[in-house]
Amino acid sequence: MEASILSEITFPEFLDQVQDGLFMVDAGGAIVFWNRAAEELTGFPASAAVGRSCLDRGLLDHRTVHGESLCTAEASPLIRCMKSGVGGSVPHLILAATASGRPLPISLSVSPLHGADGAVTGAVALFRGMREEYQQRQLAIEIQKRTITSRGFVRNGVSVQTLFAPADEIGGDFLEAFFLDDHTLVATLADATGHGISASLFTMVYKTLLHASFGQARMPATVLERVNTGFLETAGMDGYYIGACLASLDTATGRGQFAAAGHPHGLIFRREGPGYRLRKELEVHAPMLGMAEEARFRQVPFELPPGDLLLMATDGIVESPCDGGGQFGVEGIVAFVGGYRGTALLDGLLGEVRRRSTGTSPVDDISAVLVAPA
Repeated sequence: MEASILSEITFPEFLDQVQDGLFMVDAGGAIVFWNRAAEELTGFPASAAVGRSCLDRGLLDHRTVHGESLCTAEASPLIRCMKSGVGGSVPHLILAATASGRPLPISLSVSPLHGADGAVTGAVALFRGMREEYQQRQLAIEIQKRTITSRGFVRNGVSVQTLFAPADEIGGDFLEAFFLDDHTLVATLADATGHGISASLFTMVYKTLLHASFGQARMPATVLERVNTGFLETAGMDGYYIGACLASLDTATGRGQFAAAGHPHGLIFRREGPGYRLRKELEVHAPMLGMAEEARFRQVPFELPPGDLLLMATDGIVESPCDGGGQFGVEGIVAFVGGYRGTALLDGLLGEVRRRSTGTSPVDDISAVLVAPA
């Protein structure tokens, strides 16, 4: 019989002929193979890579385009896929280190490797250069950065913290906090159906309509009704909707109003000892924006005295899948905030969500706004 091509080439030789960069790690995360394309793309020879940890920032230094490191046990797609036993493509571009010092934008997919007994024995990663696409996306990323409240602030007696962690480089979430006047703070979150650039376009429509509506009304429920009408008239499309929540706070009196459209509830926590206790859940049921022209929205009043916190979060946190098949849920938020002792609550909450989540990467955008009397 004619010899099979499989008998004429060894497995390592085959992997070296793969055009994409490829490397393999053992169950402990140590690199055991680094192919020729990986050498050419990064400039690091196999001799410098094999034996080092996939969490070694001196080698891979994988990070998102927003600067968040993926070389941690909680964030590494390789470690996560070995832990969950599930592989897949990482939805966003990644910046990888190179020998020249110039970061290389790459697309990355990972898969666990199973031994004869079915146990996970390691993982394999495939990557390719994406420099041209990265340059195109950078413009969209910069535009989005300029439209959201990406950094917290303290002003007029109130402290605001924000969290924006899109699943892709460009998120379908939107968040903003601003003052209508010297004592009226507005905080809002919006979550468009879908991800990426298409979803972000709808959130830009939301921002435009929101500010225009505040020029005509001050009550959150009335503003959402105007936004809903404007969205249907200018950008309404079947299957594309926006979930949103909107809070208005008088910083002089500590009284406010909360409204929502198909969005998770607002949560008010009270300081008790070293932690916090959930004092009130701001529960409002209404359809998402863009679903129905006749939709009506309502608002609920709240008070935010010194020591209390108002937390608004998108469903990327509430519906994050966790080990055991459940979701992070409001219960997960309450448990984390109740025992939190630090000063960067939202960053800590993001870390907890990712620590408990399954899969190689987040499945949805994650955003939150935290408001507290300063």
